[in-house]
Amino acid sequence: MIQSMTGFGKATLQLLNKKITIEIKSLNSKGLDLSVRMPSAYREMELSLRNEIAQKLERGKIDFSIFIENTTE
Repeated sequence: MIQSMTGFGKATLQLLNKKITIEIKSLNSKGLDLSVRMPSAYREMELSLRNEIAQKLERGKIDFSIFIENTTE
């Protein structure tokens, strides 16, 4: 299990006509303080995403961002 609570991760995926980028940043904190940013078109998925993240992480200040770009012209 990861011991440090300070970190940064970024992943990008090209899927059909969309470029999806996910970033996660974490800082030391006593409890779990989760901030999720995502396009408004996908907000209905936020609760299940928050639950999934909370199952994996126990504590820390977490900033989770999803960026979706259309790549078709």
